[in-house]
Amino acid sequence: MATSRRQNSQRLTLLILVLASITAITLDYRGPASSAIGSVRNSARDAVAPIQRGLSALFRPVGDFFAGAVNYGAVVSANAQLRNEVGQLRRQALENAGAEQQLNELLSVQHLPFLQNSKTVVAEVVSSSSSNFALTVEIDRGRADGVGPGMPVVSGAGLIGTVVSAGSTTSLVRLITDPDSHIGVRLPDGTIAVADGQGLGEPLSLADITSSAPRPKKGQLVVTSGLQGATFPAGLPVGTVSAVKTSGGALTRQVEMEPVASLSNLQYVDVIQWLPAP
Repeated sequence: MATSRRQNSQRLTLLILVLASITAITLDYRGPASSAIGSVRNSARDAVAPIQRGLSALFRPVGDFFAGAVNYGAVVSANAQLRNEVGQLRRQALENAGAEQQLNELLSVQHLPFLQNSKTVVAEVVSSSSSNFALTVEIDRGRADGVGPGMPVVSGAGLIGTVVSAGSTTSLVRLITDPDSHIGVRLPDGTIAVADGQGLGEPLSLADITSSAPRPKKGQLVVTSGLQGATFPAGLPVGTVSAVKTSGGALTRQVEMEPVASLSNLQYVDVIQWLPAP
């Protein structure tokens, strides 16, 4: 019973304060009573302020929810636009990086030190055919550009192959790893050998190296020999020694070599306008 009377008293007090606040705010006196009215109005505001703050804190999340619901579509649209702009910037960055890579590859096949004064034709690789039986690439230069069968083809690192057929505007290049590829090479100590292709993903095999010759060292650079009647001019980098094996009692060594050029990622190459002497 006492609890009920206390609650009724609290409700009555709250009602009186609210009415007093409304009355003080709405009245607008002039003259001697204005000071007294202003005092009452300020007291009422001070008394009601805690209640107003409590109600504001209570209902603010509800207001925020409805405001967010109203603006949700605009927020989603803005986020979608931002994602689209970020995607465009990423694509542009990738395109710029690709253009820079192409430029670097193009510059790498110009003024190569091992070409000396040889005349060359810059070409772009347009397609490739890779299998264990035929390792070739097609380039966008042919007879109309001064490219013909038998001409060596190099990248920025070194020898990649030779032209085996040429049309008017395109040519087919056999890679040095093709099983039908045979290159006369010279080791740093002067040893002469033949580098044979062994297929896709396989190293070149150096044949005709006798066990009495100096043992090749891993990492040594091997270049074309350029002997009379050779298919390639002298001094073109071909590969580096990757393995040396000698069987007991054998008269020759098994030497393997990794190409210096990345044959799986070719884009620009140089065709050397050179043919072996008849």
